[in-house]
Amino acid sequence: MQKDNYSIDAQKRAIRDAAKLRGLPEPTFFEDDERSARGEQIAKRPNFKRLLDFIQANPGKVIVFVHTLDRWSRNVMVTLQSFRILSQTRTSFVSLSEHIDYSTPEGMLQLTILAAFAAYFSDMLAKHTSKGKGERAAQGLYNGDIPFGYRSTGQKQPPEHHPEKFAGLRMIGELRMKGFSADEIADRVNEAGYRTGSKRFGERLFTSDTITAILRNEFYAAYAPDDDRGIVKYKEQRHRGLHPAAFTYEEWQKIRAVTDSMHHAAKRSERGRNIYEFAGYIACIHCGLPLRCQGHAVTKHLYYRDTAKSRRLPCSNGGELTIRADLATQHFGELLRSLRLPDNWRELIRQQMVTEAQAAGTTPESIEREKERLKLKKTRILKQHREGYIDDEELYGEMAAVELALKHLDAPEVNGVKYEEVVEAGEHLPGMTALWDVATVQERNEMVMILLQPGGLYYDLENKIVAAIKPQPAFLPVLRMLSGVVEYDEAKGLLVTERWQDRNRRESGSRQLYQWDRQQRELQHSCLILRCIPKRTVALTAAFAPAI
Repeated sequence: MQKDNYSIDAQKRAIRDAAKLRGLPEPTFFEDDERSARGEQIAKRPNFKRLLDFIQANPGKVIVFVHTLDRWSRNVMVTLQSFRILSQTRTSFVSLSEHIDYSTPEGMLQLTILAAFAAYFSDMLAKHTSKGKGERAAQGLYNGDIPFGYRSTGQKQPPEHHPEKFAGLRMIGELRMKGFSADEIADRVNEAGYRTGSKRFGERLFTSDTITAILRNEFYAAYAPDDDRGIVKYKEQRHRGLHPAAFTYEEWQKIRAVTDSMHHAAKRSERGRNIYEFAGYIACIHCGLPLRCQGHAVTKHLYYRDTAKSRRLPCSNGGELTIRADLATQHFGELLRSLRLPDNWRELIRQQMVTEAQAAGTTPESIEREKERLKLKKTRILKQHREGYIDDEELYGEMAAVELALKHLDAPEVNGVKYEEVVEAGEHLPGMTALWDVATVQERNEMVMILLQPGGLYYDLENKIVAAIKPQPAFLPVLRMLSGVVEYDEAKGLLVTERWQDRNRRESGSRQLYQWDRQQRELQHSCLILRCIPKRTVALTAAFAPAI
């Protein structure tokens, strides 16, 4: 940085001046360290990825500034991939030092061409990667993480039996040959002290699902009778592996025969696909796990089932309770019907959003300053029109953009949600409530996806009541007006029902809810509360300024 005679502060100042020259507000800066700029993967540059995620969530509403192109990326593939995202989202890009400006029609054309090159290189890379994996499989080498019971001996060497875990793998196969179910095998293997292991999750208890997956993996089976080598599969092609098999050909045939005899599911053509209103959206309040959808073979009723016990995960409710799907549908409908919007609900929400914006750092003084700036801009636009510098079409476009920006200042965005989006959501809610009971299952499922975030219906399976909901951001301000719900600072965006609080007898119940919600938020990409309005008036400025 010093050798270029530019400090980070100098770069930021240059970007601020460029934004001011274009009539844009104070930029927001993103910074990654020097080493990450040379990275070959976007995922290894957290702030860079966060910016690209924001750009994709707000297509056509962002302008990106960098001081020099190498602050954006020093890797050709990353540059092309990111420019492809900019092109797809119609995002302008400006590099000050190289005088690159993709905000013009000519610049956008160049950006589109670069994006086409990125797509070409990406497709070619995928083709060569697939070709390499196919060749590796043909040579008898496994692709992917080493399966349970084996350990790596080198990148170009076949895996070998793990001295500590191979006995556990043999135990799984032998128990299945004796007719034990996946649940019974999981219990015995766990009691013996064996644990699964993966780069993603680490060591965990065996479940019926992991046992079933192991017993379906042909990697463990001998390639042919009297052969001691295993099988490597790639794109449905079977190859003789170089690794030692865990089970002989005859043993594997017996394992598969016992497994097939234990599977009594109807043929796919004979059973219809059930649709569940809350599939992927309903979770246990006590352990936070999504509830699994299933039907009852005798009663034909549909259920949501807690899977904590079968997955060997802790749940204070036992981890195996169920709730009938029609009962959950009824309870959610009752919750929606408790919504009573006052006549002035739009004004109440506007005031609430202004308050939240001020709490996030948008002060009344800054709003007034921005209003004055926009009013002066209107004066300049009119003067330019009178003097013939801009035509009528440009005048109408510029004036409309300024008026829209002024309107947004009266009701600023909160958490990326505009006031108009919240009002639109509130106007749709009464109709959804009225249609809930008469709608089809598919229609109710679509309503749930519009209203709630994934896993956003927390249910108490013991008390058979809705415990909390986590609405989509646009619906949150309106659903706060539901009768009998509260929102706590410990879990913002989560609406807890007072009925559940009254009936819950576990002292730590609400605390568990907050902890689970916090864990879920940590798994998601971190989001910034940023203004995002038409790019004629507001721009997001990104500065990636590595310190050298």
